[in-house]
Formats: sequence, C-alpha cells, structure tokens
Amino acid sequence: MKKGEKLSTTAESVGLSQREFLTIFLLHSLRIKANYPRAIHQDLKNTFTGKVHSYDYLCKISNTLVESNHLSLYTNKGRNYYQITEKGKELYIWYQENFLERFSEVKKVIDRFMYDLRGSGENPSVLNELPEEYRSYFSKIISVKDLVRYVTLKAAFTKKPIYMGEIGDLLKNQFGWIASNGYLYDLSHEMEENGLLVGRWESEKRTKRYLRITDEGQHHYKQIADSAAFQVQEIQKYMASVVMFLKEKS
Repeated sequence: MKKGEKLSTTAESVGLSQREFLTIFLLHSLRIKANYPRAIHQDLKNTFTGKVHSYDYLCKISNTLVESNHLSLYTNKGRNYYQITEKGKELYIWYQENFLERFSEVKKVIDRFMYDLRGSGENPSVLNELPEEYRSYFSKIISVKDLVRYVTLKAAFTKKPIYMGEIGDLLKNQFGWIASNGYLYDLSHEMEENGLLVGRWESEKRTKRYLRITDEGQHHYKQIADSAAFQVQEIQKYMASVVMFLKEKS
C-alpha cells in the first residue's frame, strides 16, 4: 500500500457482494424483530459508519426478498413493516453455514495482527493455522505484502541477522497464517532491491540468506507498520460486525 493511499473497506473487500451483505443484514435484523425501512436503514448506518449506504438499494433488496418469500410485508398504522418468514430463517442458516466459519477463522488472524501492531484487542491463541481453503480469501481482503514487510522489519530490529525461513515460522506460530516460501523469498529480494534490507549468503551453497535491516529500512519501518495497521483495523471492524450478525441470537 503506497503512502497516502487509503483502503476503502466495503462488503466486497471482505468477500461479500453488496447484495449478499444487505441480505444477511436484513435477515439478521428481522430475526430479532419486524421493522420499517427507515429504522432498518438507520441501524445499518449506525453499525457500519465508514460507508454511505443507499436507502433506495436497501429497499430494493428488501422488496426482492419479499418477492422470493424470504420476507413478508405488512402495514400497521399506515407504516410498512418487513418481517422474516420461515423461508428467510432457512436462508439465514444457510449463510451461517457457508460464511460464519470462514469469517471467524480469518478474523482470528486479523485480530492477532492488530494486537501485534497496536497492542490492543483480542489475541486468540494459535491452535491451528488458517486452513488452506481460507488463505486465498485472506490474501484478497488485505495486503499481505504490507503485513510480511512489517513482520520482517520488526524481526530484523530485534534479532540480527534473520532469514526468511524464520519469518515463515513466525507467521505460522504467532499469527496462524503462512505464506509460500517462494513468496517470502521474492519479497525479501524486493526489500533488498529497495534498500530496506541487506543480505549475505550463509555459504557458497546459497541455501540460506541472512538479512539485516538498513538505515533506510529503519526509516521506513513506521510508515510500513502504520499502513499495515490502518488496513488491519478497517478490515477488523468490518469483519467483527459481519461475524456478529452471522452469529445466532437466542
């Protein structure tokens, strides 16, 4: 992520289309109680403050769900209310079964990075690494390049020298996420080319390359850490809300 560039956190950025996102929100909200459109829209704005949500599009999705019998519409004292149907409850359960586990597992990794970056929030213990089927999804919602650069430079501050095999182990053991060895070594080569690291081979066999942080790397470390923290924090807030309304209410 380049300096001055801002990440726009949207439903799409966490792997949901806007239609799916609003559908899940409506089903969750209306499982709790029937409500009228303006109140539902206000709840949406209160929950997701970082984005402008179209009232007209929310109504369009609501009416589509009425047409498909996932919601029903009734009038009380001149005001239209939406309520969830049994078919709608079944659709909500389907979304839970297909999205909740993935979002929850990825959020644990996000939480660990946020804790390391800012020392705040939850820091779930790493019991298992992120399943392979979720790794490509994780790579889509956040700049893994910024995360790996941050972890590498931080490690280089405290341990001299380092090699990328150690960074791979650190990512796995501390964060529960792994990147391919090829990616790690390509990125370390790029960081050397950009002057953030300087390296030397352990031996003529060229099997292990030891790396040290440069003055340039120390200078850019805070910028890289801040960029990673901004992205992680925005994704974390959004995913926390999505996970919250995918969890079943009693």
